[in-house]
Amino acid sequence: MPELNGNNIKYGRLICLGLGITLGSQLTELARNQLVAADIVFFHSNTHYLTKFLQQINVNLVDLQQFYQDGQPRSLSYQAMIDAVINAVQAGKNVVWACYGHPGVASWPPHETIRQLKILGYSAKMEAGIAADACLYADLGIDPIAEGCQQFEASQFLFYQRTLDVSGYVILWQVAIAGDFSLCNLNANSHYIAVLAQHLQRWYPAEHQVILYEAADLPIWQHRAETLPLSQLVQAKLNQITTLVIPPLQKKQINIQMLDLLGVPSEHALRQQ
Repeated sequence: MPELNGNNIKYGRLICLGLGITLGSQLTELARNQLVAADIVFFHSNTHYLTKFLQQINVNLVDLQQFYQDGQPRSLSYQAMIDAVINAVQAGKNVVWACYGHPGVASWPPHETIRQLKILGYSAKMEAGIAADACLYADLGIDPIAEGCQQFEASQFLFYQRTLDVSGYVILWQVAIAGDFSLCNLNANSHYIAVLAQHLQRWYPAEHQVILYEAADLPIWQHRAETLPLSQLVQAKLNQITTLVIPPLQKKQINIQMLDLLGVPSEHALRQQ
């Protein structure tokens, strides 16, 4: 909605949208139209391919990568991004924040920017995009509903008391920076990774096979799906986009008391497992 400021009416709005993971092929028609109509497009240039791709749609680009500084906590970088986007909206611009994957997954700044703009009375919304988990399910042939699936950001998994269900899949995101309490590092710390591997061995044997997954950024590339024992995690190459996938250790266990409570008949397939 417009902001009233004396006798002037300033129109400004924000749409946070997802570009998908694989460049170009996962951009929705709605997102493309919103990019075309934007007065200004904020984005993160994680590859030069992305910059060239967006320039073909809208030349009014602002690269948020400039706000990352070596040794500076990411929280300060995020705040600078938020301020830049809010300032553009307050200037009356039709603003699009184009995010890698889904704009609301593993991405706090878009959520916070939308929250602040709504308080200020501006129109701000989020459009869904294809996130890395959707690519993971397709590439690895996993149905997260069939066996069950727990997902955690790797550092949060270490910082907080979590209990794992080893009869389902466990997915740890941003595993390369697991344990980074400083919010400054973007590369793997071998000590922290060793701590993570040891912690996981509370639930899994050292030889349990895990998967290092990375989605393909371009349609002509192949995704990464490297299988290795949990004990070798500390020696593995971990990138910023690496995800740790832990397959089930054991089969699901039937809850006989619940079947009795629900009145499941003796001949039912659930009773035969």
